[in-house]
Amino acid sequence: MKSVSIAGISVPILSQNSNLPIFPSSLVETDSVKKTLEKILYPMLEGIPVLLVGDAGVGKNALIYYINSKREQPTARFSFNEDTLPEDLIGSYRILLDGKGFSWSNGPLSQSLESGITFVADEMNLCAPNIIKRFASVYESNYLDLLEGDGSRIRGKTGFWFAGTQNPSEGFEGRKPLPFDITKHFAVVYVDPYSPDELLFILKNLFPDLGEPILKSVIRLAIGTEEKVKKGEIGKGDLEKYHFNLRTLQRFCKRVLSAGTSESQVLILESLNLFQECFRKKEDRVIQQAFIEEIWGEKFKNQPQKGYVQGGKIFWNYREVATLDENKSIKILSTHPTPEPIQGFIDKILAGIQNQENILIEFREDQDPAEFLALITELTGQSLEIVTLSKGMHTSDVIGALKPVKNESGESVAWVDGPLTRAIKAGKTILLTGLESAGAELVEKLNMLTDDARSLLLPPEAGESIALQLQKSSIIFGFKTFRNAKSTNTISRAFRNRFTSVLFPELEEPLVLEEILNFYLPEGILPKAMTKFHTKMKELADKRTIGSANLQPYRFGISNLLKWKNHIYRYNESDVKNLAERGGNIFYTNQIADPKERKEAEKLLQGFLNGVELVSDLFQAIEEKKKTFSLESNLERSNWWNPEDHYRDPITGEAKRKMVGGETKEGIEINTPETGGSMKEGPDAWYGSETQGNQGQGEPNGGGGGWGYRTEELYKQFLKKRRLLWDYSMLVSLEEFKKVFGKELEEVELNLEQLFDPEIDIQRIHKNEGSRVDARKYLSYKSGKGDTKIFDKTTILKNEEKLKGVEVAFLVSKCRRIFNFEYSVAMLSALLVSLHILSEHDIPSSVHTFCDIKNSKDTVDLYTLKKAEDDYSPEKETEVFDLLCKNWHGDSIPEFQILNNCERYFSPDAETRIIIILSDFRGNRAKTRVEDEIGSFETRKLKESVLKNQDKNYVFLGVGLGSRYIAEHVFQDSLQITSENFFSMPNLIGSEIARLVELHHSLRV
Repeated sequence: MKSVSIAGISVPILSQNSNLPIFPSSLVETDSVKKTLEKILYPMLEGIPVLLVGDAGVGKNALIYYINSKREQPTARFSFNEDTLPEDLIGSYRILLDGKGFSWSNGPLSQSLESGITFVADEMNLCAPNIIKRFASVYESNYLDLLEGDGSRIRGKTGFWFAGTQNPSEGFEGRKPLPFDITKHFAVVYVDPYSPDELLFILKNLFPDLGEPILKSVIRLAIGTEEKVKKGEIGKGDLEKYHFNLRTLQRFCKRVLSAGTSESQVLILESLNLFQECFRKKEDRVIQQAFIEEIWGEKFKNQPQKGYVQGGKIFWNYREVATLDENKSIKILSTHPTPEPIQGFIDKILAGIQNQENILIEFREDQDPAEFLALITELTGQSLEIVTLSKGMHTSDVIGALKPVKNESGESVAWVDGPLTRAIKAGKTILLTGLESAGAELVEKLNMLTDDARSLLLPPEAGESIALQLQKSSIIFGFKTFRNAKSTNTISRAFRNRFTSVLFPELEEPLVLEEILNFYLPEGILPKAMTKFHTKMKELADKRTIGSANLQPYRFGISNLLKWKNHIYRYNESDVKNLAERGGNIFYTNQIADPKERKEAEKLLQGFLNGVELVSDLFQAIEEKKKTFSLESNLERSNWWNPEDHYRDPITGEAKRKMVGGETKEGIEINTPETGGSMKEGPDAWYGSETQGNQGQGEPNGGGGGWGYRTEELYKQFLKKRRLLWDYSMLVSLEEFKKVFGKELEEVELNLEQLFDPEIDIQRIHKNEGSRVDARKYLSYKSGKGDTKIFDKTTILKNEEKLKGVEVAFLVSKCRRIFNFEYSVAMLSALLVSLHILSEHDIPSSVHTFCDIKNSKDTVDLYTLKKAEDDYSPEKETEVFDLLCKNWHGDSIPEFQILNNCERYFSPDAETRIIIILSDFRGNRAKTRVEDEIGSFETRKLKESVLKNQDKNYVFLGVGLGSRYIAEHVFQDSLQITSENFFSMPNLIGSEIARLVELHHSLRV
C-alpha cells in the first residue's frame, strides 16, 4: 500500500472514485503545526473522529485540507448553522425533470460514507445538539441508517473520516458549548495561534520575494494591534470584535506583491488599509496611524489621485485592476462625483478587488452608500446581484428550494435557484445586505463561500453533489451599518475576519458636499445654499436643539442631501427657488414633529435659499437657555468648618483649642472588644462640638474621639502604621472602573449572553400554501397517500418566555474583615456583569448587603441596593456601584440570620428563586482552624437554614471569599474565590447562574 509521510507519521494513500475536488493547501509545517498534526493523525489512523477547536484564522480547515492533499483524498465540507436539518446532511428525494418520478439524492455525509472520503462538519457548535445526535451512529459506530430514505444502512467505506471544526463558545457570537455526550466520542484538539517565529517562518515560505525585515515589521504590527484590542486600548467603543491574525498578514503580503513595489509609502498605505481602516472612532485611528508610522519609521503622505480606464484596465494610484467592460467602467466614473474622500474610498475598494478579497463596507446609518452603489460594486464591468438578508429568512430563501414551476408539460415541482446560487453560477459580483440583522443561522451558512474554499454546497434536493465554485473574477461585498448598542445584533468575529473592512467616508465637510452637488447642479448660489442648510440642520439635530423632546434624535445625513438633489434634478422646473424649497421641506423640515421647530426650520430654509443666512430666534433662545442652565463641573466642595481651628501638631499630637464654645464633655465608658488598637475607648475620650472637623476620621490606635484636624504629615504617619485599616471604601468611579476593566467585562458579557440564550427549537410545519415544497410530502400526495400540505414552513424558534419566572437575589457580606482590593474588584465586576446580563434577558434581580454597620453586636443591618422590580438603568447601575464601593467598615454577622423570611427578596411572581450569597462564611468570630469553623454553631445553623429553604424551592449558590474553603461544606452549589482566581469571578459566577437557571427552571417550564 502506498503511503506518505506527514509530520513524520506514515499515512496510507487510499484509492477512491469520488468526483469531489482535492483542495490544495499551502500549510507550512512549523513546529507547532507538526505537533497539532500528530494530535490529529493518530486518532484518524485509529478511526476516531476529531474535533478541531480554535480561534478564527488559525488554520483548522487548512490542517484537514493539508492532510487530505498529501494522501490524495477529497474533502466534503458542510457549514453547519442554526437551521441545519438532518436531511441537509443525509439526503432527500428530488423530482425528476419530467415530473413523473422521484430520485433519492445523497447528502454530503451519506456520500462521504459511501465513497470513503473525509467529511468536515464546519462550525459544528452552531448547530442544535439534538440535530447532531441524529447522526450519532456515524461518529460512534461508523454507520448511518437512511431513515429519511429507504431505511437502508450505509457503512463507512475504508478511508471515511469524520472531522469537526469550531470556534470556542467563549467570545464568539452564536456558538454554544457542545454537550459532553457528543464530545466524548471525539478526539478534541485545540489549535493554538502561531508564535511570532512561526508566523515569520510561514510567511517566508509563502512569500519568498518579500524581504525578512518587511515580514518582521508587519508581524510586529499585527501582534501589537491584537494586543491593543485585547487590552481595550483601541476598538473598545466600537461594540465590535476585531481580530488580526495570519489571514490579515497574508492579505498584506499579497497586496505589497501586487503593487509591484515595497517602498515605505506603499507599506504604510496597505498597513493603514488592513490594520487601521476597520476602526471607526477617530481616536483609535490616530493611535493606529502613529503605531503604523512608528513600525515603518516614516510619516504617511496622503495623495489620493483620480484614476482612469485604458486598455481594459482601471489604473488608480499604483493599482491595476482588469475590467470586463471598459465602456461601462468609463461611464460609471463619469457619472458619479469623486471628491477626495470618495477617491480614497475607491482606492481601498480596488485594493480588495485586485487581491480577490471579500469586502465589508461599514457605514453610519445616516451615511448610506447606496447612491454610490455602482461606483463601488460594478466598476470592474461585472453585473451585480443583490442578496438582501434579514432576520427570520430561511437558508433556502437565498440558496434555492424545490418550488412549483410551469413548463411545456404543465405544472410540476423542480429545484429553483435562489439569488445567491444564480449569482455564483453567472459569475456576478455579489452584494450581501442586512448582514447585521440576519443572524448566525443564515450568515454562518456562507462560511465556505467567504473563506479560501470560495464555494457553496447546495442541499441534496438540488441534485448537485459538487460544491459550486465562485469564479475567479467574482467578488463578494457586504453592507453593514455600525453597531450602536449592545442590544443590536452584529456579525461574529470569525465571519468579520473573512472580510476586509472599508468604512464609507463620512461626507460632512461643506466643501466636499458642495463639490458633490456641483457635479449634478449648475455652480452658483443653489449648491452653496443647500450645503449650508444641510450643515445647519445637522448641527441643530446633533445638539438636540431640535428634537429635544424625542427619544431618538433627528438624523440628517448625506442621503437627505442627495435625495433633495435628485428631486431638483428630476423635475428641473423653471422656478428653481420654489422647487428647491419644496425639496428641502420634503427631505428635512417635514420630518420635524414639533410645529414651532418645523416653522423655524422652514424660515431657515427660505433664508438660505434667498442668499441670506437667517438666525432663528427660537433656536437662539434654546441655545441661550442651555447655557443658562448648564452646570459647572469639578467644583470644589467647600468645608463648613475651618481646618485651621482644628490644627494638630504632628510631633506632639496635641490639638490647640482656638474656638470658644461649650465645655468639653467627658466621654462615656464604651466597653467594646478590641478591634486591633492598643487601647479601648473609655473615659479618656472627650467630645465637643469643635471636634466635628475631623468628620469622623480619627486614629483608632490613639484611643480617643477628639483628635482634631489631621495634618498631611500625621495622615501619612497614620497610613504607615494602620494601612490595613486605612479606608474601607474604593475611591473610584464607575467610569474609571470600566475604563480599567471594561474589556474584560465586555468579553464576559458576551460569553454569558450565549449561556443565557434559549435553545434553538426547530418546528417542522407543513401547510397548503408556501414557496418551498417538501419532496417527501409531495411524493405522498402524488401517490394518493397524503394530503395537500406539501409546503415546508419549518421555522426556527427561540422561546423568549423560557426564562419567565426566574429571579436572582444577591446577598453580599459587606464587612471590613473581607474587604480588600482583589475581592472588591471580583465582587464588583461579577455583580456588574451579572446584573447587566440578567437585565438584558428580562430576569428580575435584587442586590442586598448585610453586616453590623455600627458594631452594636445585637443588630443585623440589611440594605437593599436594588429591588427586583427596579429597572437596571445606567443611573441604577451607577447607584449600585457607588454604594458597593463605600463603607465596608461594618462588623461581620452569622449568615444564617439573613435567611429567615427569604421571600422578602423576591416578587410574588417568582417561580425559580436563586439566592447567591457572597461571604467568607466565618460567622461572627473567626476560628484559628478551618475544622473549627466548619463545625461551629454558626456554620451548622447556616447549613440547617439552607436545607430548610431548599425544601421551599429556593436555589442557593454560596460564593466563598478567601482561602478558607467553607462554602463547599454548606451549599450544594458553591464557588471559592481566592487571590489566585479572583479575576475569573465574573465568568465563574455567571456560568453558575446560567447552569442553575437551566437546571432548576427547566423543571418548572
